[in-house]
Amino acid sequence: MKIIAPKTNGNFDWDTQVNYQINVADKEDGDSKYEEINGMEVLLEVKYTDSKTKLPATTKATPDAPGLAVIRTSNCFSCHSFNGKLIGPSFHDIGVKYPVTSANIDLLTKRIKEGSAGIWGKVSMPTHPELTADEAASTVKWILKQANDPNVSYYTGTEGAFRTRPAGTEKKGTYILTASYTDHGLKGGTGKRLKGEDVVILKR
Repeated sequence: MKIIAPKTNGNFDWDTQVNYQINVADKEDGDSKYEEINGMEVLLEVKYTDSKTKLPATTKATPDAPGLAVIRTSNCFSCHSFNGKLIGPSFHDIGVKYPVTSANIDLLTKRIKEGSAGIWGKVSMPTHPELTADEAASTVKWILKQANDPNVSYYTGTEGAFRTRPAGTEKKGTYILTASYTDHGLKGGTGKRLKGEDVVILKR
């Protein structure tokens, strides 16, 4: 796992587009430069922090939060993205529509498990009987929590772009880019799935 662009310890400007490129190579899964890796399984977290925040001292891969782990190993990305509409609504739009309440968590957990129709237009939400109630609930909690965090965005794919925030009262700041990929285990889907991670830091 390697973030090719941008380069770490580079600089950014306010309200500008930053292009990124990620390379993933895995012994069993293949190499992204040969289009052997599913780009929807490559995740980039873009986190903004102020100049007082302590930066990560290591790029050692950390386990995904339970809800994010379910999203990455289920079929969620077939219909949803983080910030833009696909077949279904984006996670961001879901978070805007449903504030974090126990009632909303229970409602969305039920819809993930049992499916739904007519909520976001004519497209139906399929059932997910393979998920436990706890797994579905953890997914809902993660989506609603992250959707309400203005300093963190997520993108899928080995290349793309994000826009830095407009200039505000702060003069300095930092973007932490964390790219990750979880492999499919040994041939045939057996064995433990391993996660690779790379971090790039941009400063203002």
